[in-house]
Amino acid sequence: MTGFLVSLVAVLGFAAGLYFSGIVGTARRVIAQANAGLSAMLDSALSDDDKEAAVRKAGIALVLGSGSLLWRLILCLLAAALPLWGADLLGIAVAQDVLDLMLRLDYIIGVSLVLIVLVWLLKRRAGPSETGVVSQASNTGGDRFLHMLAFSGGGIQRLMTRLENLFFGRAAAGIPDRPPVLITSLARGGTTAVLNALNDVPQTVTLTYREMPFVTAPLLWNRLSAPLKRKVEKQKRAHGDGLSIDLDSPEAFDEVYWKLYWPEKYEKDRIALWTGSDLKPEARSFFLALARKLTLVRRLDAARYLSKNNANIARLALLPKMFEACDIVVPLRHPAAHANSLLRQHENFLKQQTEDEFTKRYMRDIGHLEFGLLHKPIGFEGFDKGSHDPRSANYWLAYWIAGFAEVQRHAENCHIIVQDDLRRTPVQTMQALCRRLEMETGEVDFARYFRSTPDETDASVFDPDLLAQAEQIYQALAARAVQGDTPRSENHSSAV
Repeated sequence: MTGFLVSLVAVLGFAAGLYFSGIVGTARRVIAQANAGLSAMLDSALSDDDKEAAVRKAGIALVLGSGSLLWRLILCLLAAALPLWGADLLGIAVAQDVLDLMLRLDYIIGVSLVLIVLVWLLKRRAGPSETGVVSQASNTGGDRFLHMLAFSGGGIQRLMTRLENLFFGRAAAGIPDRPPVLITSLARGGTTAVLNALNDVPQTVTLTYREMPFVTAPLLWNRLSAPLKRKVEKQKRAHGDGLSIDLDSPEAFDEVYWKLYWPEKYEKDRIALWTGSDLKPEARSFFLALARKLTLVRRLDAARYLSKNNANIARLALLPKMFEACDIVVPLRHPAAHANSLLRQHENFLKQQTEDEFTKRYMRDIGHLEFGLLHKPIGFEGFDKGSHDPRSANYWLAYWIAGFAEVQRHAENCHIIVQDDLRRTPVQTMQALCRRLEMETGEVDFARYFRSTPDETDASVFDPDLLAQAEQIYQALAARAVQGDTPRSENHSSAV
């Protein structure tokens, strides 16, 4: 431990040397000079003589700049070496042992990550952007860099988890495990509204935008970012659905974990279904620990992990085996309205991902592959991706049929909740659901989470045979659905 502390002092000495020597500014100038020379070489508007003069000037500046960088770097190394020599002379630690520790790959990666995060936090504290990490495509270079660092590979994500367990594992281990509540359906089925409603129920915890981008280490990241006390005004989601979000809004980020532990399921043109035999103990342990850590972050004694993950509809065979006594909640939307909404969202993200490369990367990194250029359908039984064009309504209706046929096969393990009921009688329906989940609702006003207008759509754009097949599945599932005190009358949605 003494050697580790001495190494940290040496690192701080090196960092102080970087700061006070002005090496960063010098490096920026050298890079700018190199860019100037390269730009001149590629500028077709300049004559050969002008190009030669510009490159010669840039070359001289580079030589002088390199010399300036060299002596500054020597000063930084001396600032790092002094604590090592001093500790060795005083008999506190052997300099060679400390140096060997500092040259270890895990030490270099771990300390570098911590320093990068601290520098980023200090910059954010000095002048945070209005969008912050809540944006799905933040315009700030710092936010984008931190995101790319966090999602640069599974190695970084696993390393962050190991660091978190090292510092906070013992504290989180004392939190009791409780069965999770897992909300899933096809996208645009109403899962976000149900998530927001249940998130306000006492003793539930879920991932929020505050956990981004280091979602595999939520407790560590929250402790590191706590000094910022980050606040971001609510802004519209990229989905164009009118919902507003801020840093404390719950969101579906746990697909990152499924990608981390089951990369083989994400095939070139589809996401394969999980089966009961796909259980991985290390993944189960991670999810249980995640719930405990989030409980500690929210300063609760015990809580149920609340997840909204549309891709969990591909794991209905696995979830009850992975999480004993878990509750799976499946919102059910009328197929015509649902399929039309899926088509609109696909076109929305085709446009966004074409115009902004980072939006595409962001959605890929967090595992939201439902729409746009990233669209990768779940490999439901009976679904043929090539039978329809994804830019047609019938494609999404066929996908709906295959998805909810999968729900039918596992309906005994699911709590079906009809979106029309949530629009018509939100309070009664959600209270009935919470009774099934054995959760106290407190004084939550469920009505504010759900639209009261009918879910109308144009059904004439669909193939009649497909629509009839979808209606049959819908009616069978609706008959099993959670029902409030007010009896369900005629279908509240309509096709126009």
